[in-house]
Amino acid sequence: MVPSFLRRRPPGPVCRAGHAGGRPGAGRWQLFVVLITMLLAPVLLAAPAIASDQPEQPAGTDQPRVVFAGVAGLAWEDVTAEDMPTLHGLAGTDAAASLTARTIRSRTCAVDGWLTVGAGRRATDVVDSDGDGSADRYCRPAPTPSRGEQGGATVPGWQQYVAEQENHAYGAVPGLLGERLNEHGLCGTAVGPGAALALADESGRVGSYYPNAAEVNRDLMHDCPVTVVDLGALPPPAAAGSDESARQSALEERRQVARGIDELIHQILDRLPANTALIIAGVSDSGPTAIPLHNDPTRVASSALRVAVAHGPTADGDEYGPRWLTSGSTQWSGIVQLTDVASTLLDYAGLEEPTEGSVGRPFQTAGQHPAAATDTVDKLLSNNTAAQIYRTQSGPFFQLLGVAQLVFFGLALLWIRLRPAERSPVLRLVRAGAITVASFPVASFLANAFDWARFDRPAIALWTIITLLTAVVAAVALGGPWRRHAYGPAGVVGGITAGVMALDVSTGSHLQQLSLLGLSPVVAGRFYGLGNIPFAIFIVACLVAAGALAQWLIDRGTSRRAAGATTVAIGLAATVVVGSPQAGADVGGILAAIPAFTVLAIGVLGVRLTVTKVVGAGVAALGVFLAVAWLDWQRPAGSRTHFGAFFEDLVSGEAWSVVWRKFEASLGTLDRLPYYAWTVPIAYALILWLTLRPPISGLREALRSWPTMTYVVWSALLAGAAGFAANDSGIIIPALLLTVGVPLVVSAIAAASRADGETDRPEELAGVSGTAT
Repeated sequence: MVPSFLRRRPPGPVCRAGHAGGRPGAGRWQLFVVLITMLLAPVLLAAPAIASDQPEQPAGTDQPRVVFAGVAGLAWEDVTAEDMPTLHGLAGTDAAASLTARTIRSRTCAVDGWLTVGAGRRATDVVDSDGDGSADRYCRPAPTPSRGEQGGATVPGWQQYVAEQENHAYGAVPGLLGERLNEHGLCGTAVGPGAALALADESGRVGSYYPNAAEVNRDLMHDCPVTVVDLGALPPPAAAGSDESARQSALEERRQVARGIDELIHQILDRLPANTALIIAGVSDSGPTAIPLHNDPTRVASSALRVAVAHGPTADGDEYGPRWLTSGSTQWSGIVQLTDVASTLLDYAGLEEPTEGSVGRPFQTAGQHPAAATDTVDKLLSNNTAAQIYRTQSGPFFQLLGVAQLVFFGLALLWIRLRPAERSPVLRLVRAGAITVASFPVASFLANAFDWARFDRPAIALWTIITLLTAVVAAVALGGPWRRHAYGPAGVVGGITAGVMALDVSTGSHLQQLSLLGLSPVVAGRFYGLGNIPFAIFIVACLVAAGALAQWLIDRGTSRRAAGATTVAIGLAATVVVGSPQAGADVGGILAAIPAFTVLAIGVLGVRLTVTKVVGAGVAALGVFLAVAWLDWQRPAGSRTHFGAFFEDLVSGEAWSVVWRKFEASLGTLDRLPYYAWTVPIAYALILWLTLRPPISGLREALRSWPTMTYVVWSALLAGAAGFAANDSGIIIPALLLTVGVPLVVSAIAAASRADGETDRPEELAGVSGTAT
């Protein structure tokens, strides 16, 4: 079957319904205006951000020094007044944050973390060190450097680390930190094996090396602008499945080691030279572990948020004080990344471009944190609690949205089959249930307006809040005067979802942070703007809301031009939210949003849809993307977003590796999620067939009462396909787009079918509910 937009004939039923006459060629002119407007707006919006940034100031003559002390496995659970009184006290009087230690592997080993500190990008130890063909299930210790003349040392096996990074697409260059110090004639002092990994240059050599943290004194910390100290590692937790005695024994051992590390921190503080900062961080999830026997559980600690504390002067001479730490890479108060450390240390060294070669950004301070250390630690612990709930329950929540639809529509089908006389109340229930399911995503974001992670049972509190908010959103959608239209409740849910998310990303993405369908600092895929999953929710909500509003305007007698202008305005706002560096900063979002809204605008304007127009929309989207990326690239390196970083990769020739990494990650979701790999393409094909040749009377009635629905569906499918191609979340984007979009459309079909009063066969409802797969 050839789709209608591939044929040289007048448009389908959407274009016929509610058609308003006009001059020949007027539709082409309006479509041209649509594309140009969407093309220019994000670019013009990005320009003020460039003008607002001040040029970098040269480093002062009295540049502060810095001591970076890393502890493998250090978490905020370890920082208690009993076990680590020194560090606990610093959490109250100085800057603090949770640190994302995510590198290439999901669980970061100590060597991974130290190499990442030195590279400023995600790096890893040799993944298969024993050559058995499978990834290691243990963490190796950092090698002991070979001491040389004049206090220097060389890291054994350095070239193995360098070669290993070439097997991954993160572009890490071990030794970046040490090499950049050398290039500017600056020295760095490494204390301990892990510190040598961080401060070695690209040949694996460290200019100044001391093996023991106990050797750290005032003179040693004063010799170089940057000193890195390896304070060791906390013991790993008990193996999975251990009895209570083994768990308590492992915990007590960990507490004893923590006390010893805290004493070393206290000694460093006592000996810290004037005008010198001390930064303490948990550089990994786990320290070295024993090699497990076959089928034994691993003792590598699970991924979690780690400790970051900064004491003393900032790189620009201010004082950290009792404030939250953040960075330009996270733009999240109280969250920093391990990849930020290299640029932070180079900032202290006085380099004009401390971020060059790194994906991280120097540490900064945000607002005040609680004055009491206990309150600060409790807040950071609640962040990790929320992150762990995300890690364990985000997937089930995602599955619940899809499974709930299948079960619900299946039961509705069975009910109609057994009691066909009750068709009308069942369809009313289908409409209400579909709207309820579609309300879940926005409720999951709104739940973050409540501090649910501080409850004694945070998971129960979260699900209770989400359930109540879902009921409120659904009641609003089903209770107003808009319920008289088949598309009314769907449009309201779409509008609420889009409005909440647009406001959120424009004000810091606080509702997305640590929400079940939002942004997770443990996963560390994105920290601000629109993540891939939120993008799928946002774009389908915008499209449904725009399509419903356009239809309402046409039904009231408004011209197609006015309805089309409204659609363009919504598309323009959505594109700005998705792509503006000040808001969504979604690199792949522009490539999906502009073509999708172009297709919808074509349907509303009554213009014939052709392949040429769709390709033209794709080219326009690419033009917008490159223009915004170029403008963002003009800003100082420390102020750039994902757009500017990609343009830098484009200029340096590394863009292909970034694109390839995203492409591999996208395809990888087909293997990791075979359910979606099979059902999503099938669902796409089924939905296209249903909209091109509606075989169901309820669907035909829905298209009569909501003619623009066909283009809403097509534009959403196009957005999902483009999102799959442009983002590393792969098949998850179109899958979640269907999970949210299908119930909105089904609600309209159920309402139209019930209003029409036709006696559909049970098989017809089966066809409708089948789209939910």
